[in-house]
Amino acid sequence: MMQIVDALGEDGLLRYWGFSYGTVLGATVAAMFPDRMDKVVLDGCVNPHDYYAGLDVEQVTDSDRSYDGFFTGCAAHPEACELAQGSPIPADLKRQFYDLLYSLKNEPYVATINGNATIFDYNALKAAVQNAIYSTATWPLLATGLHGLLTKNDTATAAVASLLPGYPSGIYPNEGLEAYVGGIRASDVRFRTDNLTSLYPVLERFFAKSQIFGDSLSPNLLTYAQWPFRAKGAYTGDFHVKTKYPILFVGSDRDAFTPLVSARNASSGFEGSVVLQHGGYGHTSLGQPSLCTAKAIRAYFVNSTLPAPHTICEPTFGLFSDATAEQEYAPIANFTKRTIGGDDERVLLSAITRLSTRIPQSGHGL
Repeated sequence: MMQIVDALGEDGLLRYWGFSYGTVLGATVAAMFPDRMDKVVLDGCVNPHDYYAGLDVEQVTDSDRSYDGFFTGCAAHPEACELAQGSPIPADLKRQFYDLLYSLKNEPYVATINGNATIFDYNALKAAVQNAIYSTATWPLLATGLHGLLTKNDTATAAVASLLPGYPSGIYPNEGLEAYVGGIRASDVRFRTDNLTSLYPVLERFFAKSQIFGDSLSPNLLTYAQWPFRAKGAYTGDFHVKTKYPILFVGSDRDAFTPLVSARNASSGFEGSVVLQHGGYGHTSLGQPSLCTAKAIRAYFVNSTLPAPHTICEPTFGLFSDATAEQEYAPIANFTKRTIGGDDERVLLSAITRLSTRIPQSGHGL
């Protein structure tokens, strides 16, 4: 990253907006080159201490809260959420989902989609949920697919099939993102053991902290523990520095993979840094866009203005909203304009909304 900065031949400073795993990269480069940091935003933070230790139970702190929001939002908008057709009560929807999920352990469902057989078992449905939870834009799709599985309607089930890794075949590829991200992290972490039974207490902590993702993310520990080598350039320093410009951390207590506590723990070591609490669901501030958050990040990059401590920005768009874009934009239509760019607030929100639909679906917390 610093070689790129040097190659640009500008002022030698890094300007960076990192998401999720990108927050580990950002925290690491900031710790290594604090005097060369310009504006740095770390959005949807992984706890860098836990990342390198390899025992990141903290990552699932808010997973169940995030997924509960799916059921609450669905029940509140039955007209836009097919899953709520039978009952608009969040607890009923949650019970139906888990009954379905656990039934697939012993009796997988085979759907015929576009003439092909697609097998839905416990692991496949968990993987689809993990991908869908990244952005609230995909929640209606997940709801339609779950309704299809419950009613054995293969046409509707195709919606959840589209969220599977390797779709349309429904297989799990042994190359690409799922392979290299795991290899990168396994090479980075310090944790190693030949006694896998010693991991049981840690696995139990995962299970106890999150019903939805505790058993999905904890198996990573088995990979890290047995990885045969460490990365040659693995970072071994700490995260207690004063950067040239204070870092802006962005975190949400409704993020299924990078909880607010991780943003606060990461920020604690960077002198002068501030945590902006984004109130949206999904993963990172793009999971459920907020004009307030977007404006705060822009003010930081453009004017070096940090939000006041304890600032909370709520999302602009509701869950399972069936309103038109014009209706959603109406509250901001008369906001103050910039002298250049016309209807600036509308353009900014439109841009951040488009960006939010392009979050990579990786099926894990990084």
